[in-house]
Amino acid sequence: MIKYITVILTILISFGISSLAEPFKVPPIMPNEKGTIVTEYKDGGLRWKADWKTEVYVENGETKFKLVLNAKGVTSPFSLEMTWRSVSIWKAEDEFIPLESDTKIKNLSGDVVMIDKKKFNHKKDTAVFEREDLQLDSYKRTHYDITSDTLIVEGIVYALRTLPFGTNNIVKAKILSNEPELYNVEFQQRGIEKIKTVDGEIECYQVEVVPKIGVLGVLKVFFPKTYFWFTVDAPHKWVRYEGLENGIGTPEVIMNVTNFKDASN
Repeated sequence: MIKYITVILTILISFGISSLAEPFKVPPIMPNEKGTIVTEYKDGGLRWKADWKTEVYVENGETKFKLVLNAKGVTSPFSLEMTWRSVSIWKAEDEFIPLESDTKIKNLSGDVVMIDKKKFNHKKDTAVFEREDLQLDSYKRTHYDITSDTLIVEGIVYALRTLPFGTNNIVKAKILSNEPELYNVEFQQRGIEKIKTVDGEIECYQVEVVPKIGVLGVLKVFFPKTYFWFTVDAPHKWVRYEGLENGIGTPEVIMNVTNFKDASN
């Protein structure tokens, strides 16, 4: 049933209303940011936990941003506990656009069970998603036509630091998910809310992610409400996420960021 719905949505997406794409601006990033993500089921109970860190560096004369995440727990599409390491690279000069990502998932014996890779060619406006499932001995390679506003899950919270906070402006973009699917979305602000965290109460902007298909908004039927929360204070750090873990067919989760640190603390 999930595969049938996904096929329908893929067809419908191709009829979505297109708009002039604009790349996201380079976000404010403090040196060597790091922290912990605690992910729980919406109904309660720990699903997975991860430590992450960032790096900004220059390679071949181009400034790049790297996000590294090391996690342990249960993640889609698996039902058993796994460990995984995800590395994503973004261009962080004049514009903030994804270049590549690599995620390796291992079982608790240390055997690699799945490898996901995304690679972007912005000169040709194309992206490739590769998935190697070593348990099923299968390999999938999917090509996508993209625009300069295409984002990926790995690092999206840094791109969203540049949203026009404190306004009613709607920002349109595309997200290449880990299903994989390419979605048209809008980021709509829903006001300011005080969020209780283990690090104290934080005043945040609430941002809703609204999937779109033309004027019909058909995707709303299949997606629960999806939100990000970012600090009101600059540089608008990510605090919380609520929504599907990884697209249609995955559980609803709540992610909270704790132990946030950078080079200044």
